[in-house]
Amino acid sequence: MVESHPLLRGGLEALLSANDDMTVIAAVSGIEQALHAIPLSPPDVVVFGIDERVHEVSGALARLLAVGGGQRVVILGPDDHPGHAESLLQQGARAYLPKDVSHGYLASVIREMCREDERVFISAYPSAIPSLTRSGTRVLSNREREVIVLVAQAMSNAQIARKLSITKGTVKRHLHNIFAKLNAVSRIDAVNKARALMMIAATIRLDL
Repeated sequence: MVESHPLLRGGLEALLSANDDMTVIAAVSGIEQALHAIPLSPPDVVVFGIDERVHEVSGALARLLAVGGGQRVVILGPDDHPGHAESLLQQGARAYLPKDVSHGYLASVIREMCREDERVFISAYPSAIPSLTRSGTRVLSNREREVIVLVAQAMSNAQIARKLSITKGTVKRHLHNIFAKLNAVSRIDAVNKARALMMIAATIRLDL
């Protein structure tokens, strides 16, 4: 859990820890602490609280997703900026919920995320729907994001397969889905579009 406000962080930690099927392994105030904690005990889910300075979040989210471990990220943020939700979901967050969401709903979203790897979850007012649906870009799954990150590191399909402990055929299937979702025509095009949409960190170096 990453949340700068001590009272909210403590309250969320206590509420989620009260669920028999959940363990909060770390509750920290900032991104640097989170990046240190994640490799020590990789979580299934990161709950990331943000405030009105949403323009500063994209870089932090990219770093969270790039640190590895396959963690799913739930954003808790303002509920009056639907464009922010759209951008962060495109970047790779798996859920965007308002900070005043009930702890029961948050817990249910976390459970569903762990059961279903291809879905994203969002809680929004009806007025936000046009903004959230006008983009034709589909969100990459956790595995697809891992694949495109390795493509950006100039890995071949065989190298990606070994790195992720999957078959080359599975890598090809993920690449096919990535190309379709990003409307890409090549590996370089897919990496460039993923970077432009902030689905992968801009610091990842393309060397193809």
